[in-house]
Amino acid sequence: MEKSKIELEDQIENPFETDSNLTEYLVKLKELRADGESKIIALNNEIRDIKLNKQIDKETKEKIIASNKEQIDAAKIVRAKNAETVKALVIESSTYAKEVGNAYYNKIELVENEKIAKAKEDYSEGALKEKEDHLARLADIGTISNDNGALTKDDVAEQKSKVKAENLLYKSKLSEVKSDLIQVQDSGKDTKYNAFLEKYGYISRVRNGKHSISESIEYRRKHYGYNFVAKDYLLRNALYFIIIIFFVVCILLSGGNLLAQANLIGILSQTSTKLFFSLGVAGLILIAGTDLSIGRLTGMGASAACLFLSNTTYITNFGWSIDVISQPLPVKIFYALFTSIALCVFFSSIAGFFSAKFKMHPFITTLATQLLIFGIGMVFYSSVPAFNMNLDIKKAIAGVSNINIIMWAIVATAIVWFIWNKTKFGKNMYAVGGNSEAASVSGISVFWVTMMIFIMAGVLYGIGGFFEAARVGSSNPNAGFGTELDAIAACVVGGISFNGGIGKIRGAVIGTLIFTGMTYCLTNLGFDVNIQYIFKGVIIMSAVCLDSLKYLKKV
Repeated sequence: MEKSKIELEDQIENPFETDSNLTEYLVKLKELRADGESKIIALNNEIRDIKLNKQIDKETKEKIIASNKEQIDAAKIVRAKNAETVKALVIESSTYAKEVGNAYYNKIELVENEKIAKAKEDYSEGALKEKEDHLARLADIGTISNDNGALTKDDVAEQKSKVKAENLLYKSKLSEVKSDLIQVQDSGKDTKYNAFLEKYGYISRVRNGKHSISESIEYRRKHYGYNFVAKDYLLRNALYFIIIIFFVVCILLSGGNLLAQANLIGILSQTSTKLFFSLGVAGLILIAGTDLSIGRLTGMGASAACLFLSNTTYITNFGWSIDVISQPLPVKIFYALFTSIALCVFFSSIAGFFSAKFKMHPFITTLATQLLIFGIGMVFYSSVPAFNMNLDIKKAIAGVSNINIIMWAIVATAIVWFIWNKTKFGKNMYAVGGNSEAASVSGISVFWVTMMIFIMAGVLYGIGGFFEAARVGSSNPNAGFGTELDAIAACVVGGISFNGGIGKIRGAVIGTLIFTGMTYCLTNLGFDVNIQYIFKGVIIMSAVCLDSLKYLKKV
């Protein structure tokens, strides 16, 4: 009789362990690359390590690096000499690896699928048997009825207790039967994924870590399928599904009017200035902090910008005045932008210093600077209802439909993304946010990382205030009130966790777009502003709740 696939399982050999051809390919490539490509990689790594080694003096470093560079030049000649042979061998070995790897994977898949199918049958039979046994045991306990005079109150209570115990026993036995099925499914999933990784890993070795686009896509698909858990996916993205439904409903209610070009540009225009504030506070949330002073910093920065770019000389309550009307336009714009950034950095640094030096929570330090900023602004200019920017200057800075502000917001996003993801400072931010004590022990200056995050936030707030003034055309010390709530909420909705060490720049961008778009949609549909607060409150609470659930699950 023909053997089943499961019986043949032990006979399936892993070609990447037993195939002599695959081993021979690796040996040949290693020999061809030994004095060429492999040597270049090793020497470059050594140069990098030498540069980072503080125990070696400068003169010794220079000698070693110079020697390595000479060897690298010689290795490059060897690499060029063997290039065609290596290329041909790589193509031949990777093609062969794909053939035997696919055949191996298909065999494993057939075996595991049969095992899973049989496990499902066993589960169905086992579940049916447990149900029959459960019903039989319930019948033995008897029917509970207060109308039966033979049963006392204690008898009824005892029977209820037995029924409850039996129900718990049935659930436990059913869970045991199901656990066997889950174990087989998980085992099959692991075996199939490992079979795929054997092929992918071998090709990675022969190509020195390089893969074609189709191979990379296949790897991502397999990796995603292996790690995909429906419950976790829904938990991570439930809020986004709700928000998508919200926007779809709004678009339908508007008759598609919200998709008009003017409305889309309006959303992007409002998002562009708010994005600066979200990017700034995102760094503070990443280290488990926050910033309550964003609104007041916005008002201060925007007011300073309008003050320098107006056609009027404003006088403070103390009789001081700043007159730059006669200055050239580039000089006035420079004064406006520089002053906005300088003021925001100054006050943000104050909050940062007390947070970093005295371990005060940013909630307290930024609350203090919020009051300080607003108080100073009102003391100096409480008699001025608003600072109005010169309209011609406003148009020159903002551009048609605020396109210039949108472009600068894109540039700022790219720069902050680079800082977070491609610099040592960015890695230190995640380390401090994840565990500041561990970061300190590993040699990271928690004080300076915290200070630099506050300074970076101040720069972004200052630029954002400047562009907010250019977008609106006027400002006053009270402008920007409530901006901090939108910025913080946008980051949380975008997945930047208040627990620290978790989050991405794209989350801040997506969150800002969501909140701005939501406000714009509700306003366009004529909803009262108080209704908008309700929507925002629900979304913020949902976002933080989901974030907490994910964190608790990891713990």
